[in-house]
Amino acid sequence: MIRVLVPTDFSDHSYNALSYAHMLFQEVAVEFTLFNAYEASALQLVGNKSPLRLGTIYKSLKVKSLEALKTLKKDIDARNEIKNHTYVFQTYEGHLRDGVDAMSKNDFDFIIIGSKGATGLKEIFIGSVTQSIVSLHQEIPLLIVPEKANFRVPDNIGFATDFTRDYAKEELAPLLTLTDLWKSTVRMVEVYDVPGLSPAQKTHLQHLEMLLMDVNYRFHVIPEFSSLENCINAFNNELEIDLMVLIDYPKNFFERLMRENVIKKMTFHTTLPFLILPGRN
Repeated sequence: MIRVLVPTDFSDHSYNALSYAHMLFQEVAVEFTLFNAYEASALQLVGNKSPLRLGTIYKSLKVKSLEALKTLKKDIDARNEIKNHTYVFQTYEGHLRDGVDAMSKNDFDFIIIGSKGATGLKEIFIGSVTQSIVSLHQEIPLLIVPEKANFRVPDNIGFATDFTRDYAKEELAPLLTLTDLWKSTVRMVEVYDVPGLSPAQKTHLQHLEMLLMDVNYRFHVIPEFSSLENCINAFNNELEIDLMVLIDYPKNFFERLMRENVIKKMTFHTTLPFLILPGRN
């Protein structure tokens, strides 16, 4: 059974992420942990400094959180006919980032979270809350589902890499799980700033090909674009990629895209889901 943690704030984009997860794992048994973090607002805290009063406020918030999770479950049951999916609830008192950090100590196979850019700021690639989850560099694969992403059968899974590091079988296990589920083609994409592979990169590529020997794969190279829009367009349109996978190495291509000075220049909202795999230390 696959175990999936799904943080939710009951918004449309978090529900969309859950729907995507249902479809992605529709053929296998899954236990979904529906997770909601709650915090008292500044208005609720003003004038309520006594421990007893604060305890009452947080108890009420927990009850509302649990009731909202139960309502979500009823909605899922009404829409979802996948019988091998089960659900458990979990609430957390505090910020979502801290809650995910605490929950990630459990034995989950994936974390799946919806992403929404800040209201009115179209230049934001993924929302600030999702960014805070990414910055945790967890040891659990993290699937980011943009708010406007619709599920497409992952016939083509992109694997963005620069071959500067060697690969481990355990790193690629989530990718291999998905390719086995959907009989997907893996499109290895090297995003380069200098064309050609060094001897070390060629060795790493050969090792990667050995690890993917039971998988249908292709190899592509594209230049490192100055704009995210051009890069994602290449992934979406030219390579017809349905899901992009990256390994969370320090200073990888994705991390460079996420830097603040780059984010400010972004004008494109992707509909391409990103799966971030934990890298070896």
